Amino acid sequence: MTAAQLGLLIGVAVFGAVFLGTVDGTGPSADGSADALWVTCVALAGAALRGALMSLSRRVGNLR
Repeated sequence: MTAAQLGLLIGVAVFGAVFLGTVDGTGPSADGSADALWVTCVALAGAALRGALMSLSRRVGNLR
């Protein structure tokens, strides 16, 4: 349980850092937030795809 909570904590921190790193420091704007949200969603989708592929490869490896 603690490992899962730690994983969630690290995930939130990483994607928060990606979002805040993408927003420019000129002040709040709709364009900046939209761009940052887009980059964060792409990064999250990539992480989800990687997790799915790792799970699939583990299952295929266990079938042999």
